[in-house]
Amino acid sequence: MKKTQKIKHKKHPNSVHLTKKARLIKRRHQIRRQKQFLCFILFLIIILSLSFLILRPLRTSRQTHMINSACESYRSDVEQVAAKYDMSAYVDLILALMMQESSGQGTDVMQSSEGAYNTQYPQTPNGITDVDYSIACGIQELKYSMAKADVTGPNDIANIKLALQGYNFGADVYFNYLEKNGITSWSEESSKAFAEIASGETKRSKEDPLYDTAGPWDYGDQYYPEHVLRYYHS
Repeated sequence: MKKTQKIKHKKHPNSVHLTKKARLIKRRHQIRRQKQFLCFILFLIIILSLSFLILRPLRTSRQTHMINSACESYRSDVEQVAAKYDMSAYVDLILALMMQESSGQGTDVMQSSEGAYNTQYPQTPNGITDVDYSIACGIQELKYSMAKADVTGPNDIANIKLALQGYNFGADVYFNYLEKNGITSWSEESSKAFAEIASGETKRSKEDPLYDTAGPWDYGDQYYPEHVLRYYHS
């Protein structure tokens, strides 16, 4: 008997070609998915980096602009005097003002020697040599300026800004200027405009450290509300 010969079926060239093509397509899909995954990871990294850069200054600000221990040590004294003058709701604001004025150093912690309520000591810088008296004079000065500004409460930041600038410039002259010019809200521009007049149009030298920190005109601190409020967390 003749042996039955097995017929070997050769793969059709087209089927080989299709298999290679399928593998190539599959590989392309894998590469595409890998690229999409890498793009997603890169996107997440960018978002997280941006979030860090945006939030970091805020965190730094909170850490840097805090009431120091020296001012905090006067909290109970401030609370007692504030209660006497119906200013208990503004203890944190008073301490923020103290922080800006003296950082709790020296005897005239509120820098109120030159104010109208100082009648016992020389009305010259650091003339007051009694901390309690400085606190009492400063609180009365602030209360007077807040009344001029129509401050309605601890969260009335718009009018508190006016009151703080009045504390720094002198409430009567500053609020007379505002009324005369129809100004009802604080701004850097109006603050500088007043300081220009009050200084007799005398500019600070650009080499003067106060030029950048307190303003170009040789009168007071033209950024005073912002400087105080960075310590105020109502």
